[in-house]
Amino acid sequence: MNKSAFTIAVSGPSGSGKSTLTKQLRDKLVDAISFHFDDYDSTNKYPDNFLEWLEKGADPKLVQNPNFNRDLYELVQGRSIKLPNNQMVKSEKYIIVEEPFGRGREGMAELIDFVVCIDIPLEVALARRILRGIQKAESTPSETLKNFEEYLSQYLIVVRNLYQTINSNVMAECDLVVSGLESIDVITDKIIIELEKRNVK
Repeated sequence: MNKSAFTIAVSGPSGSGKSTLTKQLRDKLVDAISFHFDDYDSTNKYPDNFLEWLEKGADPKLVQNPNFNRDLYELVQGRSIKLPNNQMVKSEKYIIVEEPFGRGREGMAELIDFVVCIDIPLEVALARRILRGIQKAESTPSETLKNFEEYLSQYLIVVRNLYQTINSNVMAECDLVVSGLESIDVITDKIIIELEKRNVK
């Protein structure tokens, strides 16, 4: 495939700092744009039997989002795209992709050149997720509490295992593992140094 851009995927569980790292890398690399999996959340398709899928190892190839894949392909080819919110995005030299499955999903291996996996204790990621929810809460305190109760119940049943399995899969095949406990500046510098070693930057 002829490419007009170098694609860097940032992977990690919710609360690991993917969004912050994606934005920091975008700013540090200058000729770069960010592209987020969560922007296409409404068109994600997970297996119908979610628990069975998880029990069998959560094969990322069974998670489909053709709209995301199509738009990333267009960006890699150097063409502009329109996000689901109708915002136009112009391709740049670097595309920083927030993609929780790394290269694992169908069609991603040929589009992603470099995968960074954020390794973080899940209790730290969960604490960050809760704090973020509290700080950005737009509902009443009782509604916010109810939302957290529902989320934590699901977290104990399935979400924790999901994050653990997905991150283990990504870590096994990524290009660089970074610690989510380090500062965002330290993590960003490590990534840029690794890219320079590979004559990317």
